[in-house]
Amino acid sequence: MATKKTVLVVTAHPDDEAFGPSGLIAKISGRYDVHLVCVTDGASDSRFHAMGAKLGPIRKEELKKSAAILGVKKVHFFNYQDGSLSNNLYHEIAEKMTRLAEEIHPTFIITMENRGVSGHLDHVAVSMIASFVYRNLPFIDAILYNVATKTASDAMADYFIYFPPGFERKDVDLIVDISDVLDTKIAAARCHDTQMKDVLRVTARWQKMPKEELYLVTKRRSFTL
Repeated sequence: MATKKTVLVVTAHPDDEAFGPSGLIAKISGRYDVHLVCVTDGASDSRFHAMGAKLGPIRKEELKKSAAILGVKKVHFFNYQDGSLSNNLYHEIAEKMTRLAEEIHPTFIITMENRGVSGHLDHVAVSMIASFVYRNLPFIDAILYNVATKTASDAMADYFIYFPPGFERKDVDLIVDISDVLDTKIAAARCHDTQMKDVLRVTARWQKMPKEELYLVTKRRSFTL
């Protein structure tokens, strides 16, 4: 039997995979070995100060459950402090990600767009680092950047200090129909019990919006999903 090709999904926090490219992950995980990197421990949540060091391990378990539902082969935790990603860690994280990519040899990378979708600075750092890894490893065919729709960004305008405007369908390179895996996407999101307030709000919006995920694509050669 032929060995499956590999995909590397790069995220900043536990739950980024569910709120982001989970539909695409669910669609391809039967044909690709999907490896997922979570760069931070997700433990710096102001709503859970009383939990202290307990929050990180809980969120890791939530991610493992979500990844299992999506068909991810392996989750790789880099264990950086949530909220700490910045230029002084850029090359250290890039080296770790490069070593992993050289080991698993992904056909393409999936991450978030360079503004971090929501503007979260950890997201921005992770997107830039994934882009750096793609640029420097010529065996990777493409990098796919998950983006928010304009409708979604308008709904989230007051969520952070600045939520970048999303994209119209005409402005992206790839539109993935996720209608056949929407239930899987929702089930993965619901694994994140600590984030349930956001889960309920976001999944309700998914059910009302077009059942699709949007991506910008940079590629050096053709590839198939």
